[in-house]
Amino acid sequence: MPNYCLFCDGAVTPTTPSVKCNGVCKKYSHLKCLKTNEKEINTILNDSSHWVCPNCVSASSNNMITVEKIEEIIKLQFSNLKMELKESIDSHFEKFNDRLSVVENNVRLLQDEWSEFKKSKSTCDAKYDMNDIVAEIEERKLRSSNVMLFNICESTASELATKIQADLDQVTSILAPLGTFPPPKKVVRIGTRKPNITRPLKITFDNEIIVKEVLRTNRNNDNRQFHFRPDLTNMQREINNTVRKDYKDRLARGESDITIKYKNNQPYITKKIDPPVYGRSKK
Repeated sequence: MPNYCLFCDGAVTPTTPSVKCNGVCKKYSHLKCLKTNEKEINTILNDSSHWVCPNCVSASSNNMITVEKIEEIIKLQFSNLKMELKESIDSHFEKFNDRLSVVENNVRLLQDEWSEFKKSKSTCDAKYDMNDIVAEIEERKLRSSNVMLFNICESTASELATKIQADLDQVTSILAPLGTFPPPKKVVRIGTRKPNITRPLKITFDNEIIVKEVLRTNRNNDNRQFHFRPDLTNMQREINNTVRKDYKDRLARGESDITIKYKNNQPYITKKIDPPVYGRSKK
């Protein structure tokens, strides 16, 4: 809360030359409002811890510290305290509202994830409980800023920094034909290095919006050797395998009018839609 000058009621800031009264009122005064000479001002500044404003000096010398004056001082201090408390409460309330907005947004995201997850997990209901589902949602959030890239040759350099830079250079060259993307935050090889086996590359971007755009443009990638894939959880991979197995079993039973489609990287089996036929007259 700002302080105000005893004489002019102007604001007293850290950059304003001022002095605080050490008498009863504890108020600040601008040095320019004291209307005294430079020598006396220097004396005040050199011993500011004992300076008492003219009002308090006058009240003390004339024995004017009355009950009314004390009540006035208490009222003023109480008013100042009330103002400080109000500002503190307002500040905390604003922070609380901001935090509440974040929580509400997270709840909505969780509800959306739960809705999508319920659609995808029907084949695994017996295996997963609520704790598994909550953990799965959190895991998907953690992986939402990642994409996977396979068949990327590894550098044989001995220095880790050189290997990482080589991977970054390869990722940049593969992304270049797809569009303009910010550089990845991090690239990591997944798994233990083994002879004649190229480990997949996990690429982390700043946010999931960039990942979605990379995956979207990846559909038009003419380089069939390198394709970006979502960073799937173990449960997602298991569900994917279950859906593909179900698809093959249904084809084996004679269902030829079905296909696999994807929504939010989640496969599902649906009926094929025949392309529209043009130029035929209705009978």
